Amino acid sequence: MKKFIKKNSAIQVGIWSTPRHFEFVWFTADNMAQKTPHFCRVESNAINEISTILFEQVSQQMEIQRPLSIQWVTAILPHKIWFKSLHLQEQLNQSECDQQCRYTLENELPIPLDELWFDYTTTQRKQGLRLDIFAVRQSVAQSLLIHFLPLKIKVLDTVVGCLYRAFSYLLKQTLSNQSLCLYQDQQCTILFRQTQQEWQILSQPLRADLNALYAQFVQRYEQPIKEIFLYTDNEKVQFTEKYHAVNSDIPLIPLGAALWQTDWKTY
Repeated sequence: MKKFIKKNSAIQVGIWSTPRHFEFVWFTADNMAQKTPHFCRVESNAINEISTILFEQVSQQMEIQRPLSIQWVTAILPHKIWFKSLHLQEQLNQSECDQQCRYTLENELPIPLDELWFDYTTTQRKQGLRLDIFAVRQSVAQSLLIHFLPLKIKVLDTVVGCLYRAFSYLLKQTLSNQSLCLYQDQQCTILFRQTQQEWQILSQPLRADLNALYAQFVQRYEQPIKEIFLYTDNEKVQFTEKYHAVNSDIPLIPLGAALWQTDWKTY
């Protein structure tokens, strides 16, 4: 028996663009309430057909009682954004966090504030608050969103945030601050981990040398690495460190985008 999409509900879809395709991922729940990811890939010249294809696919999985409301989520690569982690001694409300972000951006970036889009996340600490700030030029973000028209992107996330959720979902574990994740495809090579103090990120466009980038990461951050998780679309992996391979038939970036603001542990 199919489940119904209730009235006034929306489906969240992560979408990503490669040089030749659009890839999109969404989750549906089966009769046991187990959420299952679904994946579709279309040619880059078929952007106008994506909504129809998605509707047809979801209709096979659920009984849709009304026009499907879609929240599209995509992401931006780390070399196109500025980010910084602040450690504050006291708790801040939403307005105070916004003011702190504006103050930081005005003092650290040589770009007028009205030419930036920014967002932040907060992490409660025993003493105070960690504030992670992410900023991007409006022109850069808008050129990305235009690429997806006529789809209306509702959420512009960071690729690292998407990958963190995707790795956690696939590994079925919360990554420790000594776990390093490596991701590589034709568009980018990214090394990242989240510690109690900050995001540690090192990335390069295109397919970079993993060993060289790893050496740079170790030299830059100088903190112990207990385990390495590696996802790559290259069958001939050239990486000399000991690692755990992460495999998935579903592309990781749109997978993580589909998990935006969800509790992946319940999936």
